[in-house]
Amino acid sequence: MLVAVAVASPGVGAGAARAETPAASSGGPAKAKAKKTKRAGSKKKRASTRARRRIKPNMPPGWSWPPSKAMIAQGDACVRKLEAAEVAWKKSRREGKIATAIKVPAMELGGIKLVPTFRKPPFTMDCHLALGLSQHLPALHQLGVREIHFSSIYRNTPVRTGGTVKRVLSRHALGLAIDIRAFVDADGRKAEVLTDYPKGDELLLAVEQALSDSGGFRTVLTPRNDPKSHYDHFHVEARVEYPKSPPRKRKPAS
Repeated sequence: MLVAVAVASPGVGAGAARAETPAASSGGPAKAKAKKTKRAGSKKKRASTRARRRIKPNMPPGWSWPPSKAMIAQGDACVRKLEAAEVAWKKSRREGKIATAIKVPAMELGGIKLVPTFRKPPFTMDCHLALGLSQHLPALHQLGVREIHFSSIYRNTPVRTGGTVKRVLSRHALGLAIDIRAFVDADGRKAEVLTDYPKGDELLLAVEQALSDSGGFRTVLTPRNDPKSHYDHFHVEARVEYPKSPPRKRKPAS
């Protein structure tokens, strides 16, 4: 029996042999895997974008975006109140949907130092959060608190409560909320929400009561009222209501 043997001619060379192998010319399994990974990444990114678009707004009364003239005017009034309270502040680059973006370089309000647990200060926040803290933290100072250790102020995230993530934008996205992990008293003792609240720590319980009774905050979430999502920190939101902007006048039909 005769067997046919293919012999490359001198003018063809190795290039022709490679051209006869489709897998080699396309990059083989590695290139196919890279394409598949890229498609999966693009699909995941599109899904994430769709999820963010589905998040419903959770805004204060009278809020609009971009900020209305009424919101801007109220923000200007807020910073004047900060100045009257002798709080040094600086205008900050707007992040997310913070209407009146400021920084407090000293990170001290109401006689209490605000100490971040993750990154270096200062932090961008809405003026109304700074004002609310400056007005109501003195009550915590009277309880002996000298430092607040917090994990975040601004972050563009949805609400997380009751162990689930809601399709509602968090007030963190407006720079109006702060997550507090621990409190340090005048003796230097650090009371941590995660470990000391379950033990009935007197300072933490007193702080919780003072914040709730102040009436200056829209929401105070703690291990008591939200043990699933706030077992390790106090979530404190500033109370803000913006005046409604007057309706725009329509031009008369010609």
